[in-house]
Amino acid sequence: MEIGERIWCSPRQSYLRPVPARLGVTARGRSRRLERVLTDFGCEQAFVRAAASVREHYGFEIGTSAVRTATLKHAQRAQEKLQETYREPFRLLPAQGAEQVIAEADGTMICTVEAGPRQGKRPRDWKEMKLVAAQAKDSATTIYAATFGSVEDAGQRWGHCARQAGWGLDSQIHVVGDGAEWIRRQTQEVFQSQGSFLCDFFHVSEYLGAAAVVCRPGQPDSWRRIQQKRLRRGAVQKVMEALEPHRETKGTAEEDTPVQNSYRYLHNRLDALDYPRALGLGLPIGSGMIESGHRHVLHARLKKAGTAWLRQSADQIAHLRVLRANGRWLDLWN
Repeated sequence: MEIGERIWCSPRQSYLRPVPARLGVTARGRSRRLERVLTDFGCEQAFVRAAASVREHYGFEIGTSAVRTATLKHAQRAQEKLQETYREPFRLLPAQGAEQVIAEADGTMICTVEAGPRQGKRPRDWKEMKLVAAQAKDSATTIYAATFGSVEDAGQRWGHCARQAGWGLDSQIHVVGDGAEWIRRQTQEVFQSQGSFLCDFFHVSEYLGAAAVVCRPGQPDSWRRIQQKRLRRGAVQKVMEALEPHRETKGTAEEDTPVQNSYRYLHNRLDALDYPRALGLGLPIGSGMIESGHRHVLHARLKKAGTAWLRQSADQIAHLRVLRANGRWLDLWN
């Protein structure tokens, strides 16, 4: 809709615009509904593509900067809303909860740049963003949280995810991860006696696959499958014995010691290889939940080809996408 207006003047004021004041609109102003549309598109697509989507679906043009401004404005609101939740204690648990809660965590690298005037190509700096997730067994609902912060900050958010997913005083927390020390430590600190950590089976298999080329050069895939079957039935010691004769000598460069790397990885995580228990309870032995979360929560927007973010903006967009992934999008607008 287009409205023509007449500009007025008076003895005291040379520029009067009564129509905008009467209608309650301002130049370059945006209604709440339009801001919701811009945030919706800007949350999922590059800002240039989002502006094109507005043109395609609503029939008018709007600047890329307007999409960016609206998206980051409401991304900041999403960040504040989630941080308000994270400030609450997560250990206030109900007496009864889900019997088994699956919890996973992992980090991903986000390309960032420093703020300031642009003088040529600004140097890129890769920062780790930690993503944590929790889901009750047999549930299709996953709760996520993301942070650039410390491992303790990630652990606190992990606790909130688990509580929202159904963690109760009678629950068991089944944690699957790639064996990173910070994930194992946070499993102990956050979930304490209720938590049990399991190394991601497919991550372990990558180590065995690299060692198989040395242990059985003629049939590496067959050797790897044998060791995987042994792990599934709990025969970890047999896997260690199969690796033992082929361990490289001391002084060999680490990149040339696939057998030693595999042996050391398993030996340092013997308490996190109880695959028979997980399989018997119908629990996952791979970290597919968090890998999927990386792709559709973070990577789909923050890791588009050629993209680099101000750290603050990336953090805000991550919170906005977490809010949407957790089914709380309407909370931002109601």
